[in-house]
Amino acid sequence: MLFSRRTSNKIKERLLGCLIGGAIGDSIGGYFEGNYSNQYHEGFRWTLSDDTQLTLATCEAIYNTKKVSAEQVAKSFLKWFNERRLTGLGSSTLKALRELQVGGHWALVGRSGEYGAGNGAAMRIAPLAFKSSVSRLDVQDISIITHKNDEAYIGALCIYKSLVRCLNDEFITSQSLIKPLIEELPDTRIRDRLIELEKRNDLDIEECGKLFPPSGYVVDSVPFSIFCAEKIVTRSFRDIIISQIKVGGDTDTVCSMTGQIIGTAFGVEKFDEEWVDKAKNLNLYPTMENLVSKWKY
Repeated sequence: MLFSRRTSNKIKERLLGCLIGGAIGDSIGGYFEGNYSNQYHEGFRWTLSDDTQLTLATCEAIYNTKKVSAEQVAKSFLKWFNERRLTGLGSSTLKALRELQVGGHWALVGRSGEYGAGNGAAMRIAPLAFKSSVSRLDVQDISIITHKNDEAYIGALCIYKSLVRCLNDEFITSQSLIKPLIEELPDTRIRDRLIELEKRNDLDIEECGKLFPPSGYVVDSVPFSIFCAEKIVTRSFRDIIISQIKVGGDTDTVCSMTGQIIGTAFGVEKFDEEWVDKAKNLNLYPTMENLVSKWKY
């Protein structure tokens, strides 16, 4: 998909916003995941999980080339895995990496069937949105390295398409991400969920979370993340993240994907300065900044 006219500096600014937003969501959501009091508080240690780590591994594989290669992305995943730089891996991703270790082909490893319908592909697909020529097949190939499931691929496609719209300022203009997705997606459970959410766009985040709890199932998580990101029109990023924590479920991934979308639309301007400062103190921030500085689109 081709970008609208835009400078290299603007691409890099939005990419950094995407990565910082994802890291903020990952760190905060990860700490509160499984905390059944669901009450946000300050003073906890910020750490990153595979949501951010695999996103950066994807960046590392494609930052200096226009062509996206699933083989190179798989090699980057394996490198990070062998260097013990990945934490909190889901079962599908772990299976793929172990099979890659013993020489498995990227198109054949990973998990298929209903057990492959997790969030792992969608949570790390973001860097593809910052390349000038990416096809649906590229998104699918990158997805199936770990998740050979149609819903997992469509979930990744939803995040990719949402980010491209944000990068082209279409979200700022229309204030909608869900409606255009419904018009473009094939008949899937994710599309059905998006249709339900579009009908109930008057709900606040916590009400929506009660009706459609965001689990590790991609149909529950990706539409909810996009629904939450749309709320930036009327609510602050801080309020959105805290509401997601109150809802519970797969909070690190949901908060991370929401942060990626908002960061792509606005850069860091919608984020609390305190949270941005904490993100910049994370151990992977220098890697993030270095990849962005060398990015070719």
